[in-house]
Amino acid sequence: MINSKGKGEKMKLWVTPQGDRWLCDECRPEFEEQINKEKWRVAFEKFEPMLRCDHCKHGDVEILD
Repeated sequence: MINSKGKGEKMKLWVTPQGDRWLCDECRPEFEEQINKEKWRVAFEKFEPMLRCDHCKHGDVEILD
C-alpha cells in the first residue's frame, strides 16, 4: 500500500545556480529566503515513489508493508 504525504505535496525539481535539486513541500520553507534571493524556479512537479528530497532524504510517498 502507498500513502502520499498529503494533497499537493509532490516533489518539485528546482533549478538553482548550484544545479537542479528535488525538494519536498515540507522542506521548502527552510529554503524560502534562498529561493527568493537566488531566484530559483520550479522546472516541474512529479509524484514518484522513488524520488527523494535532496534535503531531508524522505520520499514523496510512504510505502506501507
